[in-house]
Amino acid sequence: MVRLPLQCLCWGFFLTAVHPEPATACGEKQYPVNSLCCDLCPPGQKLLNDCTEVSKTECQSCGKGEFLSTWNREKYCHEHRYCNPNLGLRIQSEGTLNTDTTCVCDEGQHCTSHTCESCTPHSLCLPGFGVKQIATGVLDTICEPCPVGFFSNVSSAFEKCHPWTSCERKGLVEQHVGTNKTDAVCGFQSRMRTLVAIPITMGVLFAVLLVSACIRNMTKKRQLRPCTLRLKGRIPWRRLIRRIFPGPTRLSGAGDLMLVSAGGPGGRQRESHLSAG
Repeated sequence: MVRLPLQCLCWGFFLTAVHPEPATACGEKQYPVNSLCCDLCPPGQKLLNDCTEVSKTECQSCGKGEFLSTWNREKYCHEHRYCNPNLGLRIQSEGTLNTDTTCVCDEGQHCTSHTCESCTPHSLCLPGFGVKQIATGVLDTICEPCPVGFFSNVSSAFEKCHPWTSCERKGLVEQHVGTNKTDAVCGFQSRMRTLVAIPITMGVLFAVLLVSACIRNMTKKRQLRPCTLRLKGRIPWRRLIRRIFPGPTRLSGAGDLMLVSAGGPGGRQRESHLSAG
């Protein structure tokens, strides 16, 4: 008879331990304190004091350079992020009371992680590779090998693979096949080379003949010039002779001056030879 009440008492303690009283259920923007539901502080404000039976939750706005982005019960606000220019960072947008500062990388660089704590220069696609996707502020350059018929001969973060030159479209023949690093080399056909060489050869021959004719013409003019000067040189000499010998004179067949004077008895004229040389 005594064991039965004791058993009931033990079962009562056991059930009480296994099934405790349910906790106080609070709303989405509330938190429990001493069986009370206190209101959370809105974004941009921190918690000063919890609510009581006679007072509501006390909150305070974050200070300058601080923020809280969610409904909270935090005692301290978070500091705005610093965009360190020494790490290649710059400010994209200033922080507010409920948002953090946003940093991005300088031009030509991208973030090294999803948190963008530092930056690194974009990778270059080497010769033989083209840019598949241009780098952004958060992603690096994506390269791909140039397929057959395409090439890239530069290291670049922007250049894609270029197609080989089509020699057939230009009416030429392919002399060297292109590679993934070099373009195809085009040239003239053998018949076309001959057609091009003929007018060039004729032009060269015409120029040589023209130069030869000019040289011959100049040589003849140089040979005639001394004769003309020598003939002109006789005129002043004859004038000088006439002044010295005012008598009649005549020009011999050899081009020399002859002095004519009266002769002896019978009126015969006498000629004296004067050399003009």
